[in-house]
This record gives sequence, structure tokens and C-alpha cells, in this order.
Amino acid sequence: MARKAAADLPAPGRQAPATRKPKAAGKRPAAKSGAALEPDSEAEARSADAPKRPPGRPRNSERDRPDQTRDQLLDASIALFARYGFDTVTTGQIAEAAGLTQSMVHYHFGTKTKLWEEAMLRLMRRRGRLFRAAARDLAGLAPLDKLKVLTQRLIDANAANPDHVRIVVYEATTRSPRLKWLVDNFLAPGFGAFDDAVREAMEAGAIRKAPVHDVTNAVTSAASLSFALHAIVKDMYGVDLGKKYAVRSFSDTLIDILFDGLLATPAPPTRRTRAARPSAV
Repeated sequence: MARKAAADLPAPGRQAPATRKPKAAGKRPAAKSGAALEPDSEAEARSADAPKRPPGRPRNSERDRPDQTRDQLLDASIALFARYGFDTVTTGQIAEAAGLTQSMVHYHFGTKTKLWEEAMLRLMRRRGRLFRAAARDLAGLAPLDKLKVLTQRLIDANAANPDHVRIVVYEATTRSPRLKWLVDNFLAPGFGAFDDAVREAMEAGAIRKAPVHDVTNAVTSAASLSFALHAIVKDMYGVDLGKKYAVRSFSDTLIDILFDGLLATPAPPTRRTRAARPSAV
């Protein structure tokens, strides 16, 4: 006997009607809201009896490739955080950009903050392959050459990976707690490499004495912020800093300015004279 639709079953505590008028054979009752209809086939019956996916759980097809889905979410989040900032971007937007369900964000990372940290780890691993600043990578170079090589590598890394600069700028301008996480885990070693090179060049007499942090800040800012603001350069001058020839031109020019100055010829040394005392009246 066919199962009765849920809408036809008597409510608890009520008796079923004594008689029911039989329905015409071959006709299927119209679907009612909330009514469970009989399956048309054995396949439908199996589908109806299959356990449903609980709310918030990822689909099996998404869970079966965890590494791939993680990478998709991380890449999407890096792009969105760089363009719009952490506070504006939602996990739903990240999932949509990755072509996945929002539940996957929580399944893999739990919170947006944890996703951001994992995305920064992925971003910095890529950056580490571009910006090599360890002592062993600079061994054998003269003090001034070390500073020039570091500057060149920083420019190349920022040109190849401008999302890093944009995210750091956003976190620095908002003074977020994430900035300290970036400084402690990644920025401090890079700045430290520049500090050491600047200090060594000063001690060798290759560059003039100045506060080390001022020199490091000037060099790193010039080598970084231009790529965060590359749209200004493109709109004003038609120069795309994403192109290799433009990066090389900018790098050569910046290094010349930083270490040789803008003057066409060295300025003659000037003698400091003591200011004349006013004559007594």
C-alpha cells in the first residue's frame, strides 16, 4: 500500500475520518506546502532516505579536496584584503570570490582573523622567495653594495607582489592589532637587515652618518610605497610599474638618487662662516 502523504495523516490526539473517497487511479495529488510526496522511482526513494547535510557543513565535493579549497580561499582573501582592507571584507565575499560556500571558510579557518593570518603566511612565503635578506645571501659584498643589493631586491619583490605593500599600508594606517602581528613575525627581520646594512656602511665610511632608522625608513618607503600607489603613476605619466622595463628604470633611478644624489655634478664643499656680529651702536 502506498504511504500516505504527511498532509493526510491525522494530527496527534485526533481520530482519522471513517471513510475517504478513493482518488482516481493514475493521478498524482497536487503538491501541498510541507507535504511529503511519494517518490516516483527507486532512485528517488533512495535520495529521499539519504541523510541530509547538516546546516553549516561543507559539501562532500568541497571536503574531498581540502588543500585545493584552502588555497582558493587564501588566494581570494589576499586579493580582497589588499584591495578593500580587512574590516570591509566579509567571509561570504571571500567564499564567493573563491567559488566556494561560506561554510568552507569556517570549516578550514574558524574565524576571519585566523583566515587573515593564514593568508599572510601564504603571502610571506611567496615574498620570501623574492626578497632574500639573510646574511648568507649578502656574504662577500662590500658594505655599500649590500645596501644597494637589498634595495634592488626590495623593489623587485614589491613589484612582483604589490598586495603585500597594500595590506601593510592598510594595517599601519588603521593601527590594528594585526599590524603588531605583522611586525613581530615578518616586518622586523626585513627592517633589521636594512638597519644592519646601513650601520655597516656608515662605520665603513661609505655613507655619511645619520640616524639609522631615518635612513632605513627613507629607503624602504621609497622602494615600497610607489608600488602601492602605482595607479597614480600610471594615470599621471602613463607608466605601468607592473611592467619589467618600468620596474628596472625605477630601480636604477631610485638607487642613483639614494646613493649618488640628484645633482648633475658634485657640489663644491662649502665653508661654514661665523655669522657677523652686529656692530655696537
